[in-house]
Amino acid sequence: MTDTVAPPSGVGDCREVGPGESAALSRVLDTDPYVSAPAAEKFLLSGVAGGADGRFLTRGGPERSLVFVGNSVLPITGDAEDHAALGRAVVDMGLGPMSVHGRRDQVALLWPSLGCGWGPAREHRTAQFLMTLGSPVDPTLVLDGIRPATLREFEPVLAAAADMYREELLADPFAVGAGAPFRRRVARSVARGRTWVGVDRGRVYFKADVAAVSSRVAQIQGVWVEPALRATGLGAGGTAAVCGALQSRGLTPSLVVNGSNAPARAAYRRVGMVDVVDYATIIL
Repeated sequence: MTDTVAPPSGVGDCREVGPGESAALSRVLDTDPYVSAPAAEKFLLSGVAGGADGRFLTRGGPERSLVFVGNSVLPITGDAEDHAALGRAVVDMGLGPMSVHGRRDQVALLWPSLGCGWGPAREHRTAQFLMTLGSPVDPTLVLDGIRPATLREFEPVLAAAADMYREELLADPFAVGAGAPFRRRVARSVARGRTWVGVDRGRVYFKADVAAVSSRVAQIQGVWVEPALRATGLGAGGTAAVCGALQSRGLTPSLVVNGSNAPARAAYRRVGMVDVVDYATIIL
């Protein structure tokens, strides 16, 4: 059901969600709060209208099918026929290419039509898990000194973010646009108080970014520990500090981890996080 008559269909019976469908969209996002956190943040800040912070696409209304297109593509609900059409619409609208992530089954349904338009993916990470922390952080685990980075610390934060990017994505973050897009993303995260760090004598030894914040969930990403200091408990301690700060705001911390990354999964389990969603990411 929608609040008013839905807007006319666009590409292949796919269209942007209309303002009269705000209530229906909200219900869909609320049914999957951990996965939909990036979409829910956009909805919280600017409603259903498409813009620089993303847009919602549907075929047949948001309670039938829904894809959020922001800095990446997030399929939220829909069957194979819906996602085949929505994928073609995303390509035809010139939205991309960009990474795709979400519930493993939803990504599997959406990717074939995106791949036909965008070409082969650089990497398929089809064995990931979205983890959440539903219990209070153990204060004895919290690492002292973890705090939001300041803009005065931009350069060492940028260096840590670049090291993490190279290690995680096996690519140079400064290769595109002489690094300007990457520098902008890092600067924006720091300016918004979303990048948390541990710093010693000007050197960042721990970093984590809060990528999305909805009314219920905070999604952490980009957790990084200086290589020489790994296996010392800094990963668990730093993550616990960030999670504790988020919980103090009434938010449930979440993050996505590769199933093959045994040390990271062990660190997050030590904090108390548990697997709640089978996840996947396709990297372009």
